Amino acid sequence: MPKRVVIIGGGFSGLAAAVSLSERGHSVLLLEARAQLGGRAYSFLDSKTGDTVDNGQHLFMGCYHHTISFLEKIGTLDRLKFQATPRVDFLDRASGLTSFDCPDLPAPINVLMGLFRMKGLTAGDKLRALNVGKAIRASKNGHAQGGLTVAEWLDRLGQSARIKERFWYPMAVATLNESPDIASARMMSVVLKEAFSGSRANARIGISSVGLSDLYTVAAREFIQSRGGCVETNAPVKNFVIENARVRAVVLKDGRKSEADCFISAVTPQALIKLLPESRLGGEFTELARLESSPIVSINLWLDRSVIDKEFVGLLGTKSQWLFNKSKINANAVGSNQLAIIISAARDFVGMTKDALVELALSELRELIPEVRRARLLHSVVVKEREATLSHTVESDGLRPGPCTSISNLILAGDWTATGLPATIESAVMSGNIAAERAD
Repeated sequence: MPKRVVIIGGGFSGLAAAVSLSERGHSVLLLEARAQLGGRAYSFLDSKTGDTVDNGQHLFMGCYHHTISFLEKIGTLDRLKFQATPRVDFLDRASGLTSFDCPDLPAPINVLMGLFRMKGLTAGDKLRALNVGKAIRASKNGHAQGGLTVAEWLDRLGQSARIKERFWYPMAVATLNESPDIASARMMSVVLKEAFSGSRANARIGISSVGLSDLYTVAAREFIQSRGGCVETNAPVKNFVIENARVRAVVLKDGRKSEADCFISAVTPQALIKLLPESRLGGEFTELARLESSPIVSINLWLDRSVIDKEFVGLLGTKSQWLFNKSKINANAVGSNQLAIIISAARDFVGMTKDALVELALSELRELIPEVRRARLLHSVVVKEREATLSHTVESDGLRPGPCTSISNLILAGDWTATGLPATIESAVMSGNIAAERAD
């Protein structure tokens, strides 16, 4: 029997839930507080250059099965470009350009061979990396021992300072958006298991050839509306009306009320707490306040010349971790020579001024890429996403809630919920699908 479902939040999780429920014939109302859909994964047009700027560069992987299915369903999978084979190039001062390139061999031999091709690591470093694979296979459910940080786990597995700094730590920061001294080893092992324990296709990296908003928000909205659903932006929710342990309605800040059979919250934990009456802030909702976030800073630079022919490279030995050649990635690039420099786990950098961040990015690029020393900066845009992802601490592993709550018709979705995955786009879409199943 068709239900009326109100979904709060128009990011990946909210849109995935709305698409799934619309496809099943339910009446959907999606409410997004901001003027645009996309949550913490959106893009906008730079007014000076006309180029698209993402609020933070997002990479996809071949193991993102829920995300791939979602994009296929709304008709935009062709906007995601996947590598033919798994490969990540790195730049550093000592070794120049080096690559982690996995051959078509069974796991974990493919990973070991990929490591053997990397510069700057000794044979001992590479052989001891097998200890990580053995630990994942030997542990319960393929996950590392709980209660350890990434740094502690790698130390126990005999990983040298060299391979930690040049391989394991950059991977942890990129996938968990958290410092290895804080990040959960359990979540790191999930990343490694998902990417490298299955088919080689799982480890392939995909990049959107359009801005993030164009990748999914417009098509998802059209999908929902074509099936009778409604998507409202500029529609902030003030609070839930809860009676007898059920949500009866949501009250919008403009005074409107929307009643429904079921409600899905697809916002951050901090935003969800603000929607609940004080009388409901005990129990499982108390734990939400203990879930913290971790920021990402994106420094977009437009130069007067091309300085690199790669689509993206990891940066080693620098404060910034990634360089994305947006002019080469984006099919609709208008300006020329747009680079996006990414600093993940950026607590020490979100307070810096735009000028200081731009100078930091340029000084590091000049050390790594000689052509940058001859280039002139034409324009810059800095985006600070202060609550980019969940902070994957050891403690957070046990705090992430499932979809069901003590309020019988309130269901939770979001990359931060207990999907078993790190707080990635895949986790967001998966959570939306799970919430839709609970509401069905």
